[in-house]
Amino acid sequence: MSQAAAEPQAPPAERADEAEGGFGSLYAYLDRSLPERSILRGLGFVWQYRLTVTGRGLVTVWVTVSYAALQFGYAYPIYVLALLLSGLLGVHLFLGQLLMPKVEVERALPRRVAAGAVVPLQARVRNPARRPLYDFALRETATPAGLELEQLPELIPALPGRSEQIVRYTIRPLRRGSYTFHGPRVLSGFPFGLYFAQRRIKAPGQVLVTPRFHPLDAIELPAGRKHQPGGLELVSQVGDSEEFIGNREYRSGDRLRDLDQRAWARVGTPIVREFQQEYLTRIALVVDTFAPRPRRDDLEAGISLCAAVADALSRLEYVVDLFAAGPELYRLQAGRSLGYLEDILDVLACLQAVEQSPFGVLGPRLLDEVRELSTCVLVLLDWDAERVAFAQTLLDLGVELKVVVVREGPPTLDPASFGGRSGPPRVLSPAEVNAGVRTL
Repeated sequence: MSQAAAEPQAPPAERADEAEGGFGSLYAYLDRSLPERSILRGLGFVWQYRLTVTGRGLVTVWVTVSYAALQFGYAYPIYVLALLLSGLLGVHLFLGQLLMPKVEVERALPRRVAAGAVVPLQARVRNPARRPLYDFALRETATPAGLELEQLPELIPALPGRSEQIVRYTIRPLRRGSYTFHGPRVLSGFPFGLYFAQRRIKAPGQVLVTPRFHPLDAIELPAGRKHQPGGLELVSQVGDSEEFIGNREYRSGDRLRDLDQRAWARVGTPIVREFQQEYLTRIALVVDTFAPRPRRDDLEAGISLCAAVADALSRLEYVVDLFAAGPELYRLQAGRSLGYLEDILDVLACLQAVEQSPFGVLGPRLLDEVRELSTCVLVLLDWDAERVAFAQTLLDLGVELKVVVVREGPPTLDPASFGGRSGPPRVLSPAEVNAGVRTL
């Protein structure tokens, strides 16, 4: 056997010793096998959400007494106490589930909520059985993880048999995303108030959790109005329409649908209606989703800033084109008078990080429409050679830029040497974005 094979490997504990800033316990947890982690996660959930305050105290005493009984043996009175506590817990678990009647629950979920907001819900609970339901409450579950639940919900003393009652409770989604709700769970602390027995109600639903953001007071954009080829269809979609100016004589090439039949009949020559030219201000909002795992906080802050920019643009007379990639290309065009902010927030809610640069996908799609763009707002997660080349290409094609880099720490390249009419890119940390940016 070679010497290298005979040498023992360093134990995993050395990684925990080397880790600083509280990561030692994280490494120790990750070093456990998957079954061990599942068991620990399950026990933690039971302790946090299924046991009452009294139940936690009793379980603590039961574990302590049981350990002491195992040490001293069955000849000591403490062994009898351990048996009594075990019996009490067992009876509660058995009777709580056995005597809990099957109830029906009707509740409506909101379609869209903001991350971090406390969302009040209301449900109608109907008890068709004769047995009453004692000490009960409702709780929601959803996937993916990220839903903050009430650890100790306020219990309703009783719901008599063959009656119904309105129950109010809350949820708080911590992270943006699309959440699938499986249905509320009916909890009951009957008979001894130690542990919540539960029944699952099948009532699936979907809720979009939009990113949390702080509104901008002002945003300065070097924006101008450009002619939009075929803009009649575009402006009709975004809430702008051609304004009638007057009538004039027909000229070769005029649209036949603009002919004014009544004016033609009066003067005897073809007359057409004349409208103003279709000039609009189109702003492209480009979201950078290229974020390796250590940089996910940068991504969340960048998406939050994008939401703030979209909110500011929704209050102005602009047509907004949202471009984002991850894991597929998203492109949304919206304009005033349609409440399009909600549509943009829906897209931002579902964005995911990508492990490969998205600019190879974003670039060609954006360049196809660059002639009609007035300004491009780039929210980037770094300032490196690829992103500089992407921004420079847009600048060379006559598109004015507003560039913001959201990153913890300095970017790869110095952004001071780059700039258009709006100046060099502005660098913000995730902490600054989360605290609220006043102006851009």
